Amino acid sequence: MKRVLVGCLALLGLALAQTTVRVGVLLPLSGVSSVSGKAALNGIQLAADQVNAGGKVKLELITADDGTDPAKAVPALTKLMTVDKVDIVIGGLASGVTFALSGPVKQYKPLFLCIGAASSVVEGAFSDYPLFFHYHPWDYNNVTAAMDFFKYLYTQDARKIAILYEDGPFGSAGIKTYQEQLQKVGYTVQAEPFKTGSGNFTAILTRFKAYKPDILYWIGYDVDALPIATQVRQVALAPKLIYGAPPSWPVGFEKNPLSNDIVGMSAWLPSVSNPESRKFTSAYQKKYGELTEEYMAPMGYTIVMSLAKAIEAAGSADKDKIAEALAGVKMDTPFGPLAFKPSETGKTKYQGFGASIWFQFQYLEGTRRPVFPPSVATRPLRYPGRY
Repeated sequence: MKRVLVGCLALLGLALAQTTVRVGVLLPLSGVSSVSGKAALNGIQLAADQVNAGGKVKLELITADDGTDPAKAVPALTKLMTVDKVDIVIGGLASGVTFALSGPVKQYKPLFLCIGAASSVVEGAFSDYPLFFHYHPWDYNNVTAAMDFFKYLYTQDARKIAILYEDGPFGSAGIKTYQEQLQKVGYTVQAEPFKTGSGNFTAILTRFKAYKPDILYWIGYDVDALPIATQVRQVALAPKLIYGAPPSWPVGFEKNPLSNDIVGMSAWLPSVSNPESRKFTSAYQKKYGELTEEYMAPMGYTIVMSLAKAIEAAGSADKDKIAEALAGVKMDTPFGPLAFKPSETGKTKYQGFGASIWFQFQYLEGTRRPVFPPSVATRPLRYPGRY
């Protein structure tokens, strides 16, 4: 009886010491960004399971689908705040959706942990919001990482770039900067927008054919990848390199022969060999029975693990105290070290990762292989590619 009483008192002490926090998770589980959203949710849930098993912090996740659609995202956020009564929200993956959320976020004032939304338009929209933590690099960080690669390609006699970009905030916000930076390198650039989700690129690609680009550079979403790879061949564009910059790639794209030699940029792959990456990869495979190549999975995982550290340090479920503690969090992640500082423009106060986490990969023999910079390359870049 005495042992039972001691055990009960120990469990009671653990319960009293544990900080419980309800967290809203607002992600695109449908729509054009659903591949990224589902990967992010897997990473978030994996981290929450680990945190809850630790006993010091208990996270209760309330998940909602933003549909990659502002018209769905705003009422979903409103419900999280007014019905589910959360004070912390993880979300903001697609730039257009996140921009639309800026007003409601400022109205309801949650601690907003932004997982994606690279557009600098979003940066401006949240510039005066003190509870905004942005983990993903901004579009100008992406430009910096991409430019190093394009400078290398210039040494390989690439001179002309055709840019195909979606007409929403994700594709259009940084296009002027991209053009200017490429021109500074020495490239001539021709750029045209396309309607998001249209799937029909033949007319634009035909116009590009007269330009004879060395590189076709497209900025859009995963749903664009296969139509572009197909239609490039149909119009016989024959670039030396196809370079894509979607936030995620189609599930199973690597199994399609049309993916061969296409190059993209990522912040993480399972081949990243730092200790936290190996730890994440092992835990992910154990929980889900498969690996993922979507960097939004470890990004979601990282956000939750950093949040848990902040809650533990704050010793409180109060969002302001958690935010204060989160600002001081320093930790190793699957991407490398994380520490918050002002964004490069100074518009937002808490920026997590920058250009250094990006690398270039190429689809080669049915998988993504890091090819640039040389410090992370596992295979040499195949250039010119065969399209």
